[in-house]
Amino acid sequence: MAHMVEDQSATLPLGRLSGFGQLYVTTVGAVAVLSLIAESHAWYVVLVVLTLPLSLVALWVSFYAGLAVGFAVGADPAAFSWPVALVLVAVWTMTAWINVQLCQRVLRQGWAAMPPRPQEVDED
Repeated sequence: MAHMVEDQSATLPLGRLSGFGQLYVTTVGAVAVLSLIAESHAWYVVLVVLTLPLSLVALWVSFYAGLAVGFAVGADPAAFSWPVALVLVAVWTMTAWINVQLCQRVLRQGWAAMPPRPQEVDED
């Protein structure tokens, strides 16, 4: 067991977040909660801006996940539903977690760490 501790490098393991990453994910989760309970739509705009570049994916996933959960629990579309709110907060928080993971990976290993895009074949 002690041998495993000695072999760890000074960098964070792949699944761990840095202190800044944890703060970012927590902030996005708090803004997601505020966007659901606050009367102002400004919190929703802040949420979308904070989660760039994956905010469009989060919008799509949160809409359909919220719709599915609302349908499953029989929630009224016009009323506030806690199960739907939990799903929306979870989706936005997970989006922030993915953003941090990608950012830490790029900072640790450079752009070469990102998966290569398929090359188009030139047929001349």
